[in-house]
Amino acid sequence: MNKEKYITVSDDFVEIYKMFNVNRQTEKMKKLSRKELMLMLVLAIDSFSEENPAVIENFRDFRSEMELIYGLQQDNECTDLDLLSLGKETDEKYIDTSKIIDSKGEELPAALSEEEALQARRDIGIFKYY
Repeated sequence: MNKEKYITVSDDFVEIYKMFNVNRQTEKMKKLSRKELMLMLVLAIDSFSEENPAVIENFRDFRSEMELIYGLQQDNECTDLDLLSLGKETDEKYIDTSKIIDSKGEELPAALSEEEALQARRDIGIFKYY
């Protein structure tokens, strides 16, 4: 019997993910383990518009990690141990972001839509985002 494998992430990971397209999360991202950081970047690439200013800002400090991820997505040979480990954890060649769960064993919440992210920015007092 093949038991499905999941990747359990920290509460900090979930909080960063929920606000990724709302405002800057880079300082919090730097506190994640490298493995969780790589997973966050993969998930963000899959979940958010790269035209969103907050998303662009959150990717900016992680260019070298992004290059590794884009290389993997283009079937380039990957030697990064964290990326390889994440794929193995879900028994997939690529990292299956649908298999990420929180510390309570629940699926991650859906990413905020652009409209929801705009409203969340307004709710916390951000009226312009460059």
